[in-house]
Amino acid sequence: MPHLYELPTHLQVEDQLIAGLTARQLLRLVIGASLAYGVWDQVIWLPPEVRLALAAVLAVIGVLFALLRPGGRPLDQWLLAGLLFVVLPRRLVWRPGMMLLHQSPGEQPGWAELELHPDWLGTQPDLHLEPAKPVVRRPWVFWRPRS
Repeated sequence: MPHLYELPTHLQVEDQLIAGLTARQLLRLVIGASLAYGVWDQVIWLPPEVRLALAAVLAVIGVLFALLRPGGRPLDQWLLAGLLFVVLPRRLVWRPGMMLLHQSPGEQPGWAELELHPDWLGTQPDLHLEPAKPVVRRPWVFWRPRS
C-alpha cells in the first residue's frame, strides 16, 4: 500500500487562535485594551468623564488596528508607509561631485575585483563547443628554449 503524505498548501495563511483572530490581531487587541485600562486606572487627575472618553478612544483604536485591514494589510503597516512617505524626500538630485563620497572602498577607482566565471554557470561562451585543434605532443621533449 503506498504511503500518502499531506502537503501544506496554505503557507501564507496565519493560524487562528481564539474566535477566528490571529496572534497579531489578539496582540493588537490586548495592547489597545491595556492602554485603555491604564488611562482609566492611572490618570486620576482628570475628571472621570474625560478618562472614560480617552479610554474609549484608545480601546476603539485598538479594535480598529486589530480588525481593519484595508487593501489586505493591517493599519500599522499603512501608518508606517504614510510616515515614511512624509519623512523621506520625494525628489533626488544628482550632483556629479557627490558620487565619489558615497562609494564604498570596493567601488573606488583602482580597485581590482576578482570575478569567477565558471563554465558550468554559462557566464562565458562555451569554448568546448568549438572544434578542437589537434595538439602534437612529443613525449621525449621535456624542455625547449623559447624563441
